[in-house]
Amino acid sequence: MKTLKNITALLTILSVIFTVNLNASNINFTDEAYINDIPFNTERIYDEIMLERNVSTFEFEDESYINDIPFDTKCISTDCRYNKAIATDFSLEEEAYINDIPFNTACIAANCLYLKALEVDFSFDEEFYIDDIPFNTSQTKLQNAYNTAIQIVYNFNEEDYIDDIPVEIYTTLKRIESMELVLLKKANR
Repeated sequence: MKTLKNITALLTILSVIFTVNLNASNINFTDEAYINDIPFNTERIYDEIMLERNVSTFEFEDESYINDIPFDTKCISTDCRYNKAIATDFSLEEEAYINDIPFNTACIAANCLYLKALEVDFSFDEEFYIDDIPFNTSQTKLQNAYNTAIQIVYNFNEEDYIDDIPVEIYTTLKRIESMELVLLKKANR
């Protein structure tokens, strides 16, 4: 709207200046005689074309204020200024060290955190018994103790050569391994 008013005002001023210039000049234009060289009515033809095209004239009213910006522009400008202020590099003189705290702040902070943790009351609900172990733990414990005892007495882990172990002990170890395999198969069923 504002642009339209500005353009209209500018054209008016230019036409006034042009008219004043023509009146001030020495050139005299003679009026031309009317020449009726168009054998039809142009206005009527224009109206017929417009009716055929179904072109209707639109009259625009001044728009009312529409609050269609979904954010606060003042807030955004404040954020922009804040970001510019942060981006500025301030050169400050370095202060001299002053040892005016007569205690260890790290130690006091740790002690404070420890005391706060002690104040928290942890209350746990009692858990239900869940039978989710698919094997007999006491039997497994005995089996492990037996295996450990055999390995400690005869040192199976440290020897490189097997031929010096008596056949009974070697057979016992193989029986234990086969028993473990049987137990694992039972547990997996």
